[in-house]
Amino acid sequence: MGQPGEAQPVPAAFAPEIRAWIASVAGEAGRSPHTAAAYRRDLEKAARLLHAAGRAAWQEVTAEDLAGVLAAARRQGAAPASQARLLASLRGFYRFLQAEGRGPEQDPTRFAGRVRLWRRLPEVLSPEEARALLDAPPAEDWKGQRDRALLALLYGGGLRVSEACGLHLGDLSLRAGARPEEPGLIRILGKGGRERLVPFGGLARERVETWLREGRPTRTARTAERPPWVLLSRSGRALDRHRAWSLVREHARRAGIRRPLHPHILRHSCATHLLAGGGDLRSVQEFLGHADLRTTERYTHVEVDELRALHRLHHPRARRPQGRPEGPPGSI
Repeated sequence: MGQPGEAQPVPAAFAPEIRAWIASVAGEAGRSPHTAAAYRRDLEKAARLLHAAGRAAWQEVTAEDLAGVLAAARRQGAAPASQARLLASLRGFYRFLQAEGRGPEQDPTRFAGRVRLWRRLPEVLSPEEARALLDAPPAEDWKGQRDRALLALLYGGGLRVSEACGLHLGDLSLRAGARPEEPGLIRILGKGGRERLVPFGGLARERVETWLREGRPTRTARTAERPPWVLLSRSGRALDRHRAWSLVREHARRAGIRRPLHPHILRHSCATHLLAGGGDLRSVQEFLGHADLRTTERYTHVEVDELRALHRLHHPRARRPQGRPEGPPGSI
């Protein structure tokens, strides 16, 4: 199957159904514009590949054709999560076509077997790297104070980048406790419209408060409006999430972190460090706003090396380093 470039237009015969489904998805409660945009990109990519393979409409597509689309995405280097989303987009799209009476007799997304994707563990920062990153922005000017607040929300609060950039002043209750040392709370409206309250204190809270007290007023002094967002751009508008990505990478380089970094790694690191510090899975699930506990379980991989070392040192059948005694019989 060919691999037409992404810049090519969507074949006209495939476009109307895509528009209809995206309009339907956008109208569903809890669906974010980012989700609808991702679905649209997936279907447009599939339409170009199918058209290049000789299909003239969605109704002509077979299961073999869609298997070819998934294989092409894999060859082009799509990450496992992107492959899974592509398949989910196609399945949702064909369910819509069937419900509207516009689909083929047989749903081509119903493969004989389940598509299995390699499960990749999330990448995380070490605690030392996380602290170096949080300290990387200079604290003397408004931009450094804002960037310190951004990093504090991503790591200290475990927020998604869209949640941090969309955060409103009214969502903050930073001194909610009776005692000053008690953490405050952040109200987050996350994926699927799920609301959660995130405890937020310590150094992370101090950096957000410094930004609100010193840096943020310099961005609103010349504007007639009162912008509601916590994190602002130079012009006093909401900080763009794409700009937030570039800021994380910029400060990672300043902190001496050489590998590519993106905002979600700070969320992964927050979860991992909470679990490594003794947090239980259920509490961390609520903290991050995961709908499924299995999503949170991905972060327990940090304990594997410690468990292996414990097994190697103390289990009577473990393979020990050369020269180490076996220990008393029957010890576990």
